[in-house]
Amino acid sequence: MKKIFLTIGLVVFFFSNIFFYSCKNEKTDENETDTTKTEEVSDVPQPGQIPYDFPVVGTTAKNGEYVLTPSYAFIEDAWEDPTSTFIFYSSKMIEVGDKESKVSQVGTEYMIPNSLIIPIPANQQVKKGDVVLTWWQSGSGMERGIVVDDSDASRPKVKYLDIEYDNSATNGEGVPIGQMIEELEANSFVKITSEWQPGTSIAYQSDYYQEHWQVIRVEGEKVLAMGWAGKIQVLEKSKCTAIPVKMEVKAGDIIQIPYIGSYQEATVLKVDNEAGRVWVETEFAGETTEEVVSQGNITKGLVL
Repeated sequence: MKKIFLTIGLVVFFFSNIFFYSCKNEKTDENETDTTKTEEVSDVPQPGQIPYDFPVVGTTAKNGEYVLTPSYAFIEDAWEDPTSTFIFYSSKMIEVGDKESKVSQVGTEYMIPNSLIIPIPANQQVKKGDVVLTWWQSGSGMERGIVVDDSDASRPKVKYLDIEYDNSATNGEGVPIGQMIEELEANSFVKITSEWQPGTSIAYQSDYYQEHWQVIRVEGEKVLAMGWAGKIQVLEKSKCTAIPVKMEVKAGDIIQIPYIGSYQEATVLKVDNEAGRVWVETEFAGETTEEVVSQGNITKGLVL
């Protein structure tokens, strides 16, 4: 009888230990799973971060000044699809931050990463022939313009350079919008004085072409740029060539122009220096075509 009770006791002890260690291991596994969860990286964008490989930066813009920024909706879209389109609009700086800043755009306030903010310093003075960065003031969207009337240096009259010259839309006076003259509001423009400034053009050597891009921000060897159809990308500066703000050309010169997003050769037919426009002849798909291009986009010497 003692042997029977001893045997039953050993069996109970054996299965009790199995149950104990099994429960202990389950708790350990649960704890390990919980620890793993706490170490997961958040998918929520951090302050100043953008959906491109570009550093978080500061800004030289000041409270109360105009700035050029995309709308917040464009940034949200880019987190879903980095190839989505961007347009830069006029905004007012409300509160400058180290990584991102609060701006007001069409009466609504947003936090915008500083890398996507283009400052428009106040109290700019310009003269006839200067190139400025501003926005289309009777429309919308970032624009370069060339000063055609400096009688009021703080409110110059310009012809826009980034609207197609032969655009069929007209202003209230029936003038094509690519040829009209418009007076700029005070403190709404910045003079473009050098290459690599925001708004200037660059050529980027891709695997196949010299692509045309527009500078948004340069930080070290990285260039945040906007290209064909408003696409944003980070480019290696070593693969980029700055395009002159203005260059002297004459009829008969062989120059290089952006055409459907990349550079190709063209022959100058005529020049309108006051309007900042150059008429050229070029070939595409075996056919000869005439185009009107702008100062700030034309160059020479690219290896095509």
